[in-house]
Amino acid sequence: MKITIEEIPESRIAYFRSVGEYGEKQNKELMENFKKWAQLNGLFDNSTILGVPQDNPQVTLKEECRYDVCVVIDKDFNVAKPAQVGKFPGGKYAVFMLDHTKEAVSEFWGSVFSEIEKNNLSIRKEPIVERYTSKMIDNHLCEILVPIT
Repeated sequence: MKITIEEIPESRIAYFRSVGEYGEKQNKELMENFKKWAQLNGLFDNSTILGVPQDNPQVTLKEECRYDVCVVIDKDFNVAKPAQVGKFPGGKYAVFMLDHTKEAVSEFWGSVFSEIEKNNLSIRKEPIVERYTSKMIDNHLCEILVPIT
């Protein structure tokens, strides 16, 4: 598994949030609604989309887990409802590029922590993030960003 290290700046974001059990159906529906909103607001093409699970379902009740789909925006962009405005904290990340398939994502989760350890990296207490660009989506790819110290 190839790892690159990236320093990501703090960013202003527009986001949609769902609350409830994490799952393919719910996350996909949220992403589709968000992409429609982003396209209507001129934000989809040439943008960076982030999927951010805010809670650990091993610690947080599944019906209280928060999942955000975000797009990085300029400081002057006027965010239309139903999107909310927030901040992506940025920082140092181990970046993994993978096929955006159920199998590849499952394989990633099965090996990511041993890969982090093997590369002498330490995980920071921030969410692990999915990152997409329209070009990546067109090619069925995604990146997983693991926050590191």
